[in-house]
Amino acid sequence: MRAGDVLDGRYRLDRELGRGGFGVVWAAHDRTIDRPVAVKVLTEENASDEEAVQRFIREAKTVGSLTNPHIVTLHDYGRVQDGAWSTHYLVMELVSGRPLSAVLKDGLPEHALALKWVRQVCKALDAAHRSGVVHRDIKPENIMISGSGDAKVLDFGIARLLSQSVGITSTGSVIGTAPYLAPECWSGASIDGRADLYALGVLLYQLCTGRRPFTADTPVAMMYQHLHDTPPTVRTTDPALAALVAQLLAKDPADRPADAAEVRRRLRDVRPGLLAPDDPSPEQLRRRADQAWRIGAEGEPGMAVQVLEALIPEFARICGPADLRTLRTCHDLAVWLARAGRQGAAAALLRELLPALAGEPAAYEDARRDLVRWERGPGGPDQGGGAPPALRVLLGGGPQNS
Repeated sequence: MRAGDVLDGRYRLDRELGRGGFGVVWAAHDRTIDRPVAVKVLTEENASDEEAVQRFIREAKTVGSLTNPHIVTLHDYGRVQDGAWSTHYLVMELVSGRPLSAVLKDGLPEHALALKWVRQVCKALDAAHRSGVVHRDIKPENIMISGSGDAKVLDFGIARLLSQSVGITSTGSVIGTAPYLAPECWSGASIDGRADLYALGVLLYQLCTGRRPFTADTPVAMMYQHLHDTPPTVRTTDPALAALVAQLLAKDPADRPADAAEVRRRLRDVRPGLLAPDDPSPEQLRRRADQAWRIGAEGEPGMAVQVLEALIPEFARICGPADLRTLRTCHDLAVWLARAGRQGAAAALLRELLPALAGEPAAYEDARRDLVRWERGPGGPDQGGGAPPALRVLLGGGPQNS
């Protein structure tokens, strides 16, 4: 087929969008309804392969049964008979944008945006799994990022119903894309939606690190890694995200999240942010804060103040501005401000800090007790001028506007 051909008297093929061993996708125009569409045409070599034809028909039935804003909509399926040749085709919505694989070639996307896309893929998978469909080939190539910035899942060509037996084919080959295949896909065990969650874990790992967790050069080595190896922990500013990625990549499906809806819920609570290889860990920051405390205890409270004022923005960046470790370090700063003779500055800092500690009763009570003591101390709350930076400035939020 060539650009300009009209398929089945209705769909004008405008330009080729992509091709694989299974089919060719065209940007086309539906002359009946007068709208742009995408047309996927089964290649000629596959048209005579009954298994390929049935897979193509299965994709039409699968996608046609799913309705979700993050799954590419199927409009039509048809077959054109020309003598001994049959041309099978699918007509889908035309998504303007790029596959996620192309986006990743430009580098890692902004982390909050990447997490939004994964949440949207979770919505698509939740809809598919609730309809009894396992996608089995979640990967960047099968996720379109639309011009409006949303993710849409496509290519359900190897999807299967949950009620069907899936795994290794009769020829001994596995179905799917090797770097994203769950261990149970390699071993021939039964497969359910948690295999898609494993592939989602590989994708999430890739979006956090710029690489896939397993990168073997041969299928056998790749299979071994998926079955036995544990990849390095992703370095993110929120430990909850690293824990979720590790759980998604669990070897045993029973150890993964229960479903895509749970993954989406947990991602909603994640604080976006990635750590560079040379960024300190939260534990290293805590050791530096402890060192500042020792400096103050050895008779240098002013030096302790300087160290902590420089350290708090790092806590806010690595752990998050609302993290208890960050807020307790702010309290440490107030302690050494007071001991350096700046009691009023310490009280001013704690007055700002208390609302942020409202959800931490023990830390709140510690700060409140110190605030009361310093406000009642000799000279009152204004003793010791030279107020510290506002809490927002300390946490790296910049100066507050009046």
